[in-house]
Amino acid sequence: MSDIPSVPPSDPSAAAGSVPSGGGGPAAGGGPAAGPAAGAAAGSAARREPDPFGRLLRSVGGRDWLVAVLAGASAWVAAYVVAALSLLLTVVAVGVSGSGSASLGSGSLDDGPGAVGSAAPDLQSLLSGISVLLGAPAQLVALADLGRLHVSGSVPLLGVSGAASLGVVPALVLAAQVVLAVVITRRMRSRSLALPQVLLTSAVTGLVLTAFTSLAALALAIRFPRGTGATISAVHAVGVGSVLGAFVVGALAALLARPSLLGRGRVWAARALGTARVAVTQVGMLVVLVTVVIAVVALVAQPSWGAALPLLVGNVALAVVSLGFLGGLGVSGFGNASDTVSVFGSSGWLWLVVLLVVLTAVAAGLALAVRRNDRARTTLDWVVSPAAWLLVGLVAFVLGTGVVSYDVSGARTVGGAGSVGVAPWTPVVFALWGAAIEAVARYLAPLLLPRLGGRVLLVTARLVGSDPRPVPAWGVGGAPAGLGTPRTVGPTGTAAPSSAAAPSWNATPAGSAAPVGAAAPSGAAAPSWAQGPAGGPTPFIGADAASAVTPMSPRTKRVLVRSLVAAGAVVVVVVAGAVTTGLLRSNVWGPAPTVRSYVDAIAAGDAATAERMSELPDDAPMLTSVVLRSAEDRPENVRVGRVTTTGDQAMAVVSYTQDGKNRSGQVELRRTGTSWLVKDEWRVTTPLAESVSVSAVPTLEGAPVTVGGKRVGTIRDGSFRSLAYPGSYTVRVGGSEYFTGGTKTVSVGASGSGFATFTATPTKKLTKDAEAFVADAISACAAKTSVDALRGCPWYGPYDAEGAVEYEVTKQPELRVVGSGSGSVQVTSTSDGVVEYDYTTYSGKRTHGEDTFDVYEFLKVEDGELVSPY
Repeated sequence: MSDIPSVPPSDPSAAAGSVPSGGGGPAAGGGPAAGPAAGAAAGSAARREPDPFGRLLRSVGGRDWLVAVLAGASAWVAAYVVAALSLLLTVVAVGVSGSGSASLGSGSLDDGPGAVGSAAPDLQSLLSGISVLLGAPAQLVALADLGRLHVSGSVPLLGVSGAASLGVVPALVLAAQVVLAVVITRRMRSRSLALPQVLLTSAVTGLVLTAFTSLAALALAIRFPRGTGATISAVHAVGVGSVLGAFVVGALAALLARPSLLGRGRVWAARALGTARVAVTQVGMLVVLVTVVIAVVALVAQPSWGAALPLLVGNVALAVVSLGFLGGLGVSGFGNASDTVSVFGSSGWLWLVVLLVVLTAVAAGLALAVRRNDRARTTLDWVVSPAAWLLVGLVAFVLGTGVVSYDVSGARTVGGAGSVGVAPWTPVVFALWGAAIEAVARYLAPLLLPRLGGRVLLVTARLVGSDPRPVPAWGVGGAPAGLGTPRTVGPTGTAAPSSAAAPSWNATPAGSAAPVGAAAPSGAAAPSWAQGPAGGPTPFIGADAASAVTPMSPRTKRVLVRSLVAAGAVVVVVVAGAVTTGLLRSNVWGPAPTVRSYVDAIAAGDAATAERMSELPDDAPMLTSVVLRSAEDRPENVRVGRVTTTGDQAMAVVSYTQDGKNRSGQVELRRTGTSWLVKDEWRVTTPLAESVSVSAVPTLEGAPVTVGGKRVGTIRDGSFRSLAYPGSYTVRVGGSEYFTGGTKTVSVGASGSGFATFTATPTKKLTKDAEAFVADAISACAAKTSVDALRGCPWYGPYDAEGAVEYEVTKQPELRVVGSGSGSVQVTSTSDGVVEYDYTTYSGKRTHGEDTFDVYEFLKVEDGELVSPY
């Protein structure tokens, strides 16, 4: 909006003196070329065709109808292909980051060996798989057009039913749709179309895209096989949002393929579109840069992040850029849950994005000034610039936000709705940045741009284009151009005489006329753009031959094409290197190969290798090669399942066969270092081992525990514990010279195994010593002569003895020795002994007697010796 009075706009077709193809008559206000003959022809044509809409339809050529249909159909095909490739890359990324190795096992852990792949899928499951394969990309295209993915189902047996919906716009899919529609429309549509014809063909493109999107999503709805007692309806993303969204996306893409048509004759519209172009360029460059960084970081530094990138990398990049604009990300809805984060409460690396936003904002302000090519602006620009960035912020909000709703009915009804992504107030922050960029264009650009080289300004002008700037020119003899020869300054700062045509706002090619300055009536040379018209704005780009924005020469085009090809090759090499590095980190240097080598060493009985690859805890004396080699039923058919990596920690699920049955376990790892930025070193922190617990009676306290001939510990506080690799171990618990624990088999890895209880078993020495102890006690009793001294002896002696009694054991009893876990020993007789005695009765008679006796004696082991407990 220049401060110089502008010439009223007119239809450019009037320059030729004929009726435009859109059916319109001469421009309002006429001109020297709008003669009576042309007016009469137009009036007769209007009288012959009373139907304006029919005349509009017939004014569009067959080529333009074909381009409109082809643009809509091709846009859907491009989006479908990108969606399919994104899903394929997602599956590959999930497989690489989840399993980490091509040799990873598959199938259920509960199946026996060879069960994997043994059963062919039924027809219903096969059809369901095909519907997912073909239908998922179609649903992504519908989601890209602001659709909602709907799913509902029920489980009659449980009385549960529910429905859910998901709304998220895959940015890459939408970009593919828009780009192809714009390219086809721009390259193939006729350039002679007027605005009404452009609006009509753009609407056709939107209708075609809507038809393809809706019909394909409905026809390729994802259908699941009927399970036992469960029913899931067809999943699709078609709705009012997808229908309207597809029409708006297709129509706007075709309409804006050549935005200059919208600004033809309307300087304010052209300049508003130019401001929007600068805003889109700034945010687009940021999104591309952040996308590359995210992809490289995810594929190289954090391979587990790469699973979601093919589908959502554009959305994630927009969210990060929104944070860089000082916006917010958050969660809202879902009951009372609400949380928002911004760069002020995030990690330091996000401030690098803020720095990029600041730098590109300054560059955008300078580019906006170069596009305007003058220093005088109107107040309306303070509204246009914030509005342009507000519009870009709204697009970032839509693409960076996902909406979820659910409703489940059963014993009780549970439902909710919410959104995750860019905060709703973020577009307002974008608008504030637009105001700041407008300030840069107004106040900073006049100071910096004159100090930059002309080449920089020319390159910037080619990138962002130039606004039309109508200025009055001087005609022959000093007459103002507005009185007879109005001219319009094009993007290059040149002026084209309108001759006999009506005034036109169209830009003229470079070099079509002398530059417009303040041509003196006396014929003196016109001043350059650096001076500008008297009292008018001062442009930044001159019109002299050294600084004119001329079309690129064939050589320049070749250099540009080769540079682009080389840059593309570099990008391909970088991406391929990142992918290759990610695959190497997952399959060669990742946690999965480490786990595979670790478990293979265990299966081979090589505990030394397993020990070098792991960090053994203190309670693991059984994790040695001697012990492991003695084990039977070690793991076989080892398979490493899903590996989950979070930062420097990883966890792997391992399945194997033991004793003919499938077993499974988990191994945790820690990244201990990275060499050459990509080669990771992993160590096992939680080994593939289970606890072995051996309990023993108190008699065995301090007894040694031996496995495979190697002493691994002793009984302490009645037990011994250790980690052990999967296998069956022969555990022996020793003891003292009187008691021993014996030998038992302990299995590790089998259900309900890993436990053993040992009781004390008497040794032969205990039996011998206990029998000797009792025999000595009997002999001691036989040596006694007093009846009153027989306390504790197995016989009582004669009751009528007077004086000394002589005893003789003529038959020793047969004894049985039984030891208990508490250390006590019970000695009992299995047959009676015989004792004979001679004594004098009260009457003085010498008498001989005989008696039998049995033994019931308790002993205990104390300090390694047998003693009486009394």
